[in-house]
Amino acid sequence: MANILIVDDEPSIRELFRYVFEEAGHAVALAGNGSEALALLQEELPEFILLDVAMPVMSGREFVGELARLGARDGRFRGIPFVVMTGENYLDKELNEVFTSAAGFVCFFPKMIPPDEVLRKAEGILLARG
Repeated sequence: MANILIVDDEPSIRELFRYVFEEAGHAVALAGNGSEALALLQEELPEFILLDVAMPVMSGREFVGELARLGARDGRFRGIPFVVMTGENYLDKELNEVFTSAAGFVCFFPKMIPPDEVLRKAEGILLARG
């Protein structure tokens, strides 16, 4: 069992992935934006993060920047694996580089991907990390 953090402003997406990960035996925390996710990080350190790009209050991009700053001060936050999910067909070069250069970045997934594929990817990452 792993601690999973799902960060998405769409309640239906959060609940769908909560169900999928909990059915697989994982503990799940939910955040509607990056700011909520940062608060949850202080309570329980996730072993995997599923992150949306476009959210109100604090976007996925801003969250990744804050996570990097946290990681520079406290090694526990450095390199937490995360997958970026987006409804966009295309991310501009700068935004793409923000995510792909971040410690912990695994891959991009389209939001319409079957949830079991995200679960398999996450479990493969968790298994590899030991």
